[in-house]
Amino acid sequence: MRIPWRTRFLGPLLCTLAVGCGSLEEGEPLPEVEPLGESKAPVVYGTDNRTDVYAHADATLRIRAQQSTVALMRPGVLNTSSSSNVTFSAQTLGAYYNLCTTERFRDDLTPAFCSGTLIDDDLVLTAGHCITSASDCSNTRFVFNFYRTASGTMQTVTTADVFSCQSIVARAQGTVNGQNLDYAVVRLDRAAAPRFTPAPVRPGNSAMAAGQPVAVIGSGSGIPYKIDSGGSVRDARAGTLDYFVASTDTFGGNSGSGVYELSDYTVAGILVRGETDYVSNGSCRVVNVCTETGCRGEDITYVRPAINAYCQVAGSMRLCGTSEPPPPPPPPENGLNYTATNTDSAQQNTVNQVLALTAGQKITLGTCGVTGSAFTGDTYLRLFGPGGTEVAGNDDACGGRGSSLSFTVPAGGSGNYEVRAGCYSSGSCTGTVVWEIVTGTPPSGGSYTFSASNTSGATKNTVNKDVAISAGQAITLGTCGVTGSAFSGDTYLRLFGPGGTEVASNDDACSGAGSNLGYTATTSGTYQIRAGCYSNKSCSGTVAWMLQ
Repeated sequence: MRIPWRTRFLGPLLCTLAVGCGSLEEGEPLPEVEPLGESKAPVVYGTDNRTDVYAHADATLRIRAQQSTVALMRPGVLNTSSSSNVTFSAQTLGAYYNLCTTERFRDDLTPAFCSGTLIDDDLVLTAGHCITSASDCSNTRFVFNFYRTASGTMQTVTTADVFSCQSIVARAQGTVNGQNLDYAVVRLDRAAAPRFTPAPVRPGNSAMAAGQPVAVIGSGSGIPYKIDSGGSVRDARAGTLDYFVASTDTFGGNSGSGVYELSDYTVAGILVRGETDYVSNGSCRVVNVCTETGCRGEDITYVRPAINAYCQVAGSMRLCGTSEPPPPPPPPENGLNYTATNTDSAQQNTVNQVLALTAGQKITLGTCGVTGSAFTGDTYLRLFGPGGTEVAGNDDACGGRGSSLSFTVPAGGSGNYEVRAGCYSSGSCTGTVVWEIVTGTPPSGGSYTFSASNTSGATKNTVNKDVAISAGQAITLGTCGVTGSAFSGDTYLRLFGPGGTEVASNDDACSGAGSNLGYTATTSGTYQIRAGCYSNKSCSGTVAWMLQ
C-alpha cells in the first residue's frame, strides 16, 4: 500500500512555471509529493551527484531523460489553459520541505509524486506503489519534457507532452513466489512514439555485479528531472533476483525512476524505496548525507519480473519478441482459458461459457481455489441464470486478485447458466476458469401473495404464513431476490420464531424497496412470516422462500 500523501500546510505561496509566484487561492489543493516506496525515502551517498539534464556530461543519459523519462502528476497541478505552454501549480522545494538556504535545487517546483520510463510506444514502467488501482490510473498524468534546458530555464511542456493512463497491464507490490516485487507497467491513452523514444530494457535475467555503476533519472522530491550517475550496486541479491541495493542519490518522487546500466544504457531496474532524505538542522532541514557504504542503500526492483509479467498477458515486439501473448495451456475439460481487457468488471467484452445445471446442484468455479485454475492480473467472474439474471459474482478471492464463487440451483431453477469471465475495471487479465458441480437435494420452498396497507412497518395488519423449519435449516425469503418473488410499493418482512419472538426482519433489499432476509434456525418448530409495508403505506407482492 502506498504511503499517504503529506497533508500539512507548508506555506502560503504557490509558484507556477513561466509565471512566477502568487498567493494560494482559497480552497485550491496543495501539490502533494509522495514518499518513496513503503519505507522511508532516499538520501545522498558521499557527494551529491544529482545534475540537471542540460548540465550532465553524458549525452546518452541526457537523451534518456529527454526522450524516455516521465513525471507522474495529478491533474490538479497542471494548468493546460494554453496548449502550447503547460504550467505547474506547486510549491518550491525549499518551501515544501522547509529547506535551509544552503540546499541545492530549493527554487525548483515540486508537482510530481513519482517517476517512470517509456519502455514501448505506449507503455510506461514505474513502481507498483505509484499506481495501485484503476482509480489511481484515471487520476494520474504522465508528463514528458519536465527538465531544465539551462539554469533558470525549463523545457516548454505542451499538451502533446501530457498523457493519461488507459490501464494497468501488469503490476505487483509485495511478495510474489518468494520475490519482493514492486512494479507496474501502464498503458498510455495513446502512443508516445515517435515523438518520444522508448528506453531499451536490460536483456536476460542475470544478477547485477557488486560495484557495477548505475545511473538513475527522475523527479526526486517532485522537482524537474535530475540525473545521478554516481551510484553503484552494493548487493545484487543474486539468490532471489527480485531487487538489488545501490548507492544512488535519490529522493521521494524518484519512486518508479528508471535505473540504468552505464555499460549499454539499458533499464536495469525501478527505484522503489530507501533511506530518509531530509533531516533537521536547527530551524530548517538539509539533505541527509551518508558515506558511500553507509546507511541502508536504495532498493531497486529488477526490470525482468515486470517484463515477464507483461509478456504473459500482452504482446510487444520490442519487449516480448511477439505482438501476441503466448497461448495458454489447454484448459481441463471442466474449464476454459480466457484473455480479456476493458471488460468493465465482467460487464462487457467477457469470455463466456454456458453450463446446464439442475435444481439442487451446487457449482463452485474460479480462477483460484479450484484445482487447475489460474490467473494473471485482476480477474472478475459473474454467473447468470436461465432468465439472464445475475445469480453470483466475485472480484477478489483466495487472498489475492483471483476470483471464486459458489451457487446452489434452487427448486425450479434448472436450465442453462452462463459463466462470464472478465477483469476488474478496465484492466487486462488472463485466467483458467475451472468449475466443479456437486449434485445434492434441491432446496424446498414455497410462496404466497399478499396485499396490505397501514401495517406500521409490518407490526400490524400483516398477511402471515406459517412454515415448519428444523434446527439447522436455513431459510431465505423475500419479495425480491428469491425465485418467484415479486412486489409493488415498499414491502416489509418479519420472521418470528416458535416462541413468538422476532428473529429477523428486512425493509429494503435488492437495491430497491423490496425485502429479503435469511435466517438459520436454532430450534425446530413453526415459524411465521409476516408481510407488510413500510410505515403506513400500501403495498402488495409475492413472498417466496427456500429452505436448505
